[in-house]
Amino acid sequence: MPQPPQRPSPGWLPAGACVPATVLCMLWLVARLATQAAPAAEPPPATVIDFDVSRPQETLHVRLLDPPEATRAAQPWLLLTFSTDRQTSLTGEPYCGPGYQFLRAGHRVASFDLPAHGDRIDARGKGIDGLRERFLANDDPFVRFCGDGSAVIDELIRRNFAVEGRIAVVGVSRAGYCATRLLAADRRIAGGAALAPVTDWRVLSEFAEVRTRDDVARLALEQFAPALAGRPLYMAMGNRDQRVGTDALLRFGASLCVAEEQARVERSRLKLLVVDDSPGHTLQDRWRDAGGEFLLQLAR
Repeated sequence: MPQPPQRPSPGWLPAGACVPATVLCMLWLVARLATQAAPAAEPPPATVIDFDVSRPQETLHVRLLDPPEATRAAQPWLLLTFSTDRQTSLTGEPYCGPGYQFLRAGHRVASFDLPAHGDRIDARGKGIDGLRERFLANDDPFVRFCGDGSAVIDELIRRNFAVEGRIAVVGVSRAGYCATRLLAADRRIAGGAALAPVTDWRVLSEFAEVRTRDDVARLALEQFAPALAGRPLYMAMGNRDQRVGTDALLRFGASLCVAEEQARVERSRLKLLVVDDSPGHTLQDRWRDAGGEFLLQLAR
């Protein structure tokens, strides 16, 4: 009767030794865990402060993280950080990275939900689909977001949590677009960072059926380049991001260079990175951290 084939043995076992399947599974699991990234760093200590801001037809819920007085900077900055909803933006991996950098440096961090996200989901849908439906219903969510951001800044200044000119903004993907629009709209913000950002909504599959509309074309960040000329702005994306369009980001970068030339800007403050280690719609943590550091340099 033929014998069943033996599994190959690891080098530290005698030749021909058979390793039970359960042991092999355990060895594979140990090796797998050993190759995984180290656990995320503990959140920096901070006091959570929630407050509301009245807006047309709704109330915005805002969350602020305030570092302990013992570690707070002498002249603290405020970082407005966005991804989807405020909780994910402030503490969700990997979106929380720049906020944690600011907290560790003694600065404050705040966020609120994007339209069609978190507490702001309604019958028109959620996420990018919800943003599209609001836009098509003549309730432009991006104009609304900019008004929201300015109103929140007003309240943070009133509460002595922010100072004009010592405010930065960061956003990821769809929120990278929103953050850049807010930077263009409010001169009290000193600089911004957009991580793998949407720059032209016509690229996204959710806008496929309406991408030929003129009003959708006018949403492209290229249209806002004049308002961003000379402003400190960090942008990073993988070199083949087909989800939001590396080519669209490069078109925006070129349009900003033209706007700065027309405005006779002596020193461009744009830092645009197209990186080769972030496949698809991803971005390695080091480029996220570099965006946070770019904004922290403004505070030094």
